[in-house]
Amino acid sequence: MTWRQIVDRSHGHIEQLAPTFRDRVGKWYAELLAKRIPVLVYCSVRTPKEQDELYAIGRTKKGTKVTNAKGTPVAQSFHCYGRAIDAVPCGQSSTGQGYVTSWDDEKGYQLLRNCAEKYEMRWLSWETPHFEDANFKDWRELAASESIGTRVAEKNRQAMQTENTRLSKPNRTRRVRIRKP
Repeated sequence: MTWRQIVDRSHGHIEQLAPTFRDRVGKWYAELLAKRIPVLVYCSVRTPKEQDELYAIGRTKKGTKVTNAKGTPVAQSFHCYGRAIDAVPCGQSSTGQGYVTSWDDEKGYQLLRNCAEKYEMRWLSWETPHFEDANFKDWRELAASESIGTRVAEKNRQAMQTENTRLSKPNRTRRVRIRKP
């Protein structure tokens, strides 16, 4: 991946977040970029259905458990409210051309965590790439107060999907014949 690809993909995820959290995450990300710390935000908003699919991994689907949070009947993940991101530090590729994700870079994660505290973002020790809104004690408090935030996050997500769909369609140019007078 190039630096630009990392930044563009990350900004796409940041834009989907609930407004007040989006502002703080944006400042966090801008500070990391200013310090030339490459980081990829690879997940932000999830639907409850997507959360349930992740929850099933390691339980009813093959694989290692990836989350302890259910999506239904009440979303237990901050992602479902637009109040969490998953991010990974990136390092120079072995060829020196571009960047690769560095999943085991503890020093890189520590830099992300140190910066995150300043922007009221909480890191979960049992889920290394996860950062969430520290203004809420837990998902129960968030669920009780964030029904508007959920709608905003979903609206942002739908707008991004619409924009991506629009951009992925080929340009169709209408040919018009112009007559000479």
